[in-house]
Amino acid sequence: MILDIGKVVACSVLYAEETSARAVRNFTAGVGRQYIGEIGKTDNGNVVVTTHLYDGKKSLPLDIELYQHASSLPEGKKDPEFKKKPAIALDLINRSLDKGYRPGIVLIDSSYGNNTSFLQELENKKLKYIGGIAKNRNILVKTLVKRIRRNKIRRICPMDIF
Repeated sequence: MILDIGKVVACSVLYAEETSARAVRNFTAGVGRQYIGEIGKTDNGNVVVTTHLYDGKKSLPLDIELYQHASSLPEGKKDPEFKKKPAIALDLINRSLDKGYRPGIVLIDSSYGNNTSFLQELENKKLKYIGGIAKNRNILVKTLVKRIRRNKIRRICPMDIF
């Protein structure tokens, strides 16, 4: 158990992820047609965004927020309650930082890895992060000072950096 948040050191990991579940009926808030990882396809379901802290031995759930699918809200995407999943994840990460958690690294759900504004927000907060990215995405390797495609980086960089 992580007992004293003041003693959480820089080697801890904060991870933000999405968890989904299929919904048979639309009686639950937030149900909408979206990708449901549990079944590996798009269907009616719910998605929650969560953050957890991992100290190398145990995982501590920190926050959870229901993603309200636009179709489940009266005004759709214009509804004041509507927030995209990356915005929810950033809110949860900010809550964690506000509580004093200072992770050594942030692990992000693969769906956030191609979201430039999400990644920029992490960089603005001086947070190191790891997340999946599409193979056709350009990345900047600062030591090389040029843009290359992700699927070509292994040919250029030494294996010990992975």
